[in-house]
Amino acid sequence: MANLETFYLLSLGVQLVHSIEELSTGFHKKWYLFKMPFWIFLVFEIGFTAFWMVVLFSPAFPYRIFLQTLFLLLMFANGVQHLVWYGNTKKYVSGLLTAPLHVVTTSIYFLT
Repeated sequence: MANLETFYLLSLGVQLVHSIEELSTGFHKKWYLFKMPFWIFLVFEIGFTAFWMVVLFSPAFPYRIFLQTLFLLLMFANGVQHLVWYGNTKKYVSGLLTAPLHVVTTSIYFLT
């Protein structure tokens, strides 16, 4: 497995756990940008995860390397966003426990 593939797989695993944390702690009704019904957030999470799983399991997927790299960058931004949100509220925010794992995973990939 290539280096990018390894970190993509690791980050996708972190994202699955991150999604479970957000779904179980009410992210959909606490996010600072806008609130949404649970079912909308659930459908988003399922579709988002399904797309990235297709990229994982389809070696001939168009722009696969670009998309895997983009995913790592998106997850880095996601992790930073949760940490900044926490810094502003000074209390637990939905997704905070797993957010640092995104920052660490992506940082290790791009710094090694």
